[in-house]
Amino acid sequence: MEDVITARTVTMPDGRVAAIRRGGAPLPRPEGMALTWFLEGAFGADEKPDLFLTPAAKGMLEDVARNNFAWAEVDGEVVATAWTLTPAEEPRLATMGEVYTDPSWRGRGLAPAVCGALIDRFDAAGGRVMFLGTGNPSAARIYRSLGFVPYPRGLMRRGTAGTGRPFEAEWFELSPVSIRPITWGDTPRLVALYAEANPWLSACWMQGIYSATYVTHDRCNSLTKHTWQATRAGAWLGMVNAQGALVGSAPLEPRGNEKAVLGADVDLFVHPAFRRDAGTLLAAVLAEAGARGWRWLRAELGAADAAKRALLEAAGFRPVARMPRALAIGDALQDVAVLRLDLPGA
Repeated sequence: MEDVITARTVTMPDGRVAAIRRGGAPLPRPEGMALTWFLEGAFGADEKPDLFLTPAAKGMLEDVARNNFAWAEVDGEVVATAWTLTPAEEPRLATMGEVYTDPSWRGRGLAPAVCGALIDRFDAAGGRVMFLGTGNPSAARIYRSLGFVPYPRGLMRRGTAGTGRPFEAEWFELSPVSIRPITWGDTPRLVALYAEANPWLSACWMQGIYSATYVTHDRCNSLTKHTWQATRAGAWLGMVNAQGALVGSAPLEPRGNEKAVLGADVDLFVHPAFRRDAGTLLAAVLAEAGARGWRWLRAELGAADAAKRALLEAAGFRPVARMPRALAIGDALQDVAVLRLDLPGA
């Protein structure tokens, strides 16, 4: 547990002083309860249920992630917040989310101060790149003042000085790969992967997640949250290089009776530099499905995913349906091909 400290103070235009507090998970009970009570539902219970906020504040995700929180207190009340997540063993990469100021306290410099307290800690720990996502122009202006730039759209990126070589060039350096399950702590790795220019279209079509090359992402941690919820009863495999970068993602979402799963919807997303290893990730998907006793796998692919379709068909997937103009990407409507693979023993 990192001690809760007062990182700075902000004197507001009316002369009142806000204390900018910062601490790492697990937060002490009083601070954790005040923070989660303030944030849960702040973005709308239906639009963005913050299901993982309380477990993160309690320290229940610290086996795979480092969760740090900052908040503004005025007269003992929480009025603004932010949250950063870093892989447990990788201090160079982080995502920032849950940046929220009570509407009655906006315009007083609290959001930049709260975010800045977390950025200071990230930089001091050797951080190199932090991502966030926003669709709010006012928020984007605040983030620009803190050093974030659009990357490529919706997502924003803040980098610090390193070896002189661009971080992504180091991070996605070609090397042998290995396969392992994806964890909640891989959130920053996933965002880095989705943000890279990529001709492949879908990253997790089951949850409507597509490459930032094609669509605007205005959320960051939610990219993981939705897929994590969908695959918890199934599997989510990742392909990593020697740097520890996630260079491939393969969610397997079970379908049908949850008490007797017979098959799953699947997707693949691989960094362009590691396309030669996509077959390794797909082989791991098939092995996982076989080990679980599943009888079939299904994929839905937009027209732009022709290369991915060729990979799946080479592994035995066969087209079983086509849905005309079923996918909107930008201003265009694409046909969607439905592919199915019947597994041995089906």
